[in-house]
Parts: sequence; structure tokens; C-alpha cells
Amino acid sequence: MATTKLGNTKSASRAINYAEERAEEKSGLNCDVDYAKSYFKQTRALYGKENGVQAHTVIQSFKPGEVTAKECNEIGLELAKKIAPEHQVAIYTHTDKDHFHNHIIINSVNLETGKKYQSNKEQRDFVKQANDQLCHERGLSVPEKSAELRYTLAEQNMIDKDKPSWKNEIRMAIEETKDQAINFEEFNDLLKEKGVQIARVTKNNITYEHLEENKKVRGNKLGDTYDKGGLAYGFAAEKQRRELERELEESKPIEPKQAEQRERDWSNFAQTTNSIEQDRKRREREEREREEEKRRIEEKNRRIGEERIRQAQREREIVKKSRGFDLEL
Repeated sequence: MATTKLGNTKSASRAINYAEERAEEKSGLNCDVDYAKSYFKQTRALYGKENGVQAHTVIQSFKPGEVTAKECNEIGLELAKKIAPEHQVAIYTHTDKDHFHNHIIINSVNLETGKKYQSNKEQRDFVKQANDQLCHERGLSVPEKSAELRYTLAEQNMIDKDKPSWKNEIRMAIEETKDQAINFEEFNDLLKEKGVQIARVTKNNITYEHLEENKKVRGNKLGDTYDKGGLAYGFAAEKQRRELERELEESKPIEPKQAEQRERDWSNFAQTTNSIEQDRKRREREEREREEEKRRIEEKNRRIGEERIRQAQREREIVKKSRGFDLEL
């Protein structure tokens, strides 16, 4: 099963540098992945949105042994097409862990509208749903919807009557905190702020306690995503996200002269790529015009041909009538 972890960065170039350096496979959506930094920067500059969040990141992790590096990258590209079809996206596959994973970096600015990518709760839910759908299509392990949540008959009756359910309150507390921790200790600290705590962790299971109700329940009774195994993937993804942020923060600053030179290099490269892109668009436009002219000529010839056929038919009718007239005489 693939899990996803979402984040953002104020330095798209740093995020790309980190992801590209360790990449086993890479691909791009709406850009040449080898020049992703330039493409990203050019689009942000075009719409005057170079400040603030420059890129959004998705870490997509797979169960060990379930996919090859190539398959991992292909699924990452498919996910990018679903969640950011009008953005420039670079996908880098890392294989340095047992679980192969993608670093999906989304340029913050929409190519068509110039609007910024919104990573709100609805979008995050959409990313997870799209990821699950891709796993289903590829035959990868995904928990069935019926197994993700488990309600007893009594609890379902309470929910149907709009009455509070202490088990559902535990589920909500877990949902709000599980993506913010890298281990059970951190997870427990966050849960306590929500009125819930971890009562016990064994080799295979985890038990939660609702502090106000003084009631306990095992994670597998709430649903697969709340059990010990379901939490482990989320911890791993959050750990990767923190490592990425730390390495970006600790990366050596560039000297002013180097920064100026790099800025000029990127500017020159952006101009070159822009010129190439304009030439490509011009050639495509000219090709379309030639095709359109060709179609107009073919249509004109077709109409002329049809008119000639009709004229020949009329002439034959006149000949037939004149022959008949001669016979009568």
C-alpha cells in the first residue's frame, strides 16, 4: 500500500536539489524534469508570484517489495496528473530505503490560471483518494473501505441518532494527530491534547483510552488505519519529511558572487528555453495553418469534383431526352 505525506517549501530549488541527487528514476509533468528548476522559476516569475511558498511536496511511500523503481516513478507521475494536471511537477524516486518512495514536487503556480496550489483539507483528502485509486488499479494492497472503519451496532445506532460516540472522538483525535508524529511517544503527547492517550502498545496491537469517559478500545476495533500497522507508515513519511526539511536548512549557503552568477545562468537558460518554446509554438502554429490550408484546398477540390459529376449527370439526362424526341419524330 502506498501512503502519502504532504508538505510545502519556500525554496523549490532546494527541494529539487535534494530529491534529484538521490533519485534512481525521475520524470516530469508539463516540464522537462532535467530543467525543472528553470521551468518552475520562469512560471512563477511570469505571474509575479515568486514570494511565499514556491512548491508543494508529496512523499509517496510504498510497502517494501511491492514495486520496482520504475513502477514507483510511473505511479508517482500518474498521481501528479490526477492531483495537479495544470501545474509543473517533478517526480523523483528514491530507493535508499527498504520502502521505495517518490518525492513529488509541485510548482506552486498554475500554468493556465496563475493561481497558487491550495493544500487544504479537501485537497489532502483528494490526494489520498487518488493515491488509493491508483493502488487499486495496479493491484497493490489497499484496505477495503469496509475495513478502514469499524462500528459496533450500538455505536452505529448512536451515530444515526446524532449522539456523541466516545470511540468516534478517539478516531477524530487520531486523524488530527497521526500525520504529525514520527513515533508513538510523540503521537501520545499529541493525543493527550485531544483528551485521548495510548494505554498500551504490544508487538501487534495498540490500545487507546478516552480520558474523560475512562474507556479503552483496541485500534483494530476502530479500523485498520487506527491500528499499530496502519500508523507505522504515517510515522515513516513524517520522518522523511523532517529529514528533508533539516537537510534543506543545513545546506551550505551560496556566496553572494556565486548566487549572482547562478542567477544570471538561470536567467540566460530561462531565456533560451523560452525562445525554444516560442519557436516550437510558432512551428506548431505554422503546421496547423498548413494543415488548415490543405484541408480548405481538398474541400474545394471535393466540391468542384462533385459539381462536375452533377453536371455530367445533367448532360446525360439531356442527351437521353433528346434521343427520345428524335425517335418520336
